[in-house]
Amino acid sequence: MPTTGHILVIGFGNTLRGDDALGRIACQRLREHIDANRVTVIDQTAPTPELAVDVAKASLVIFLDASEDGPVDQIVTRVVDVSEVATVMAHRLGPSEILALAAHLYQSSPPTYVISFQGKTFELSDNQLTAEADVACGQIVQCALELIDTRI
Repeated sequence: MPTTGHILVIGFGNTLRGDDALGRIACQRLREHIDANRVTVIDQTAPTPELAVDVAKASLVIFLDASEDGPVDQIVTRVVDVSEVATVMAHRLGPSEILALAAHLYQSSPPTYVISFQGKTFELSDNQLTAEADVACGQIVQCALELIDTRI
């Protein structure tokens, strides 16, 4: 499946679980700054295998998400490598597994990044980030825009 030159941004999170909403809220904010003809932004609760189709068509993929671990109060940007995956259909599906599915099914593995921030709380709330995660959300959007700008 040939890439289309289109950039894909995917944000994950549960909007009812505090900072877990970070990826989805970052996607909402990112939409205000991008050209929708060049960049597709998807936000959903969790990764699904069907995303491999969209990933395979993209020239660049950026995942946005909160994490439960990692450096405290720090944005982490990492490259996703399809060789990280031991099996294509793992029980837990994440960016690496989605990229592996795209490579396996469609022979396409575009440059892929994950931008994340360690959440402070995952307690029940409705679209409410902690102050730290809210600041990080703005930084995540900025990091995503910088990656996008290198491709447009």
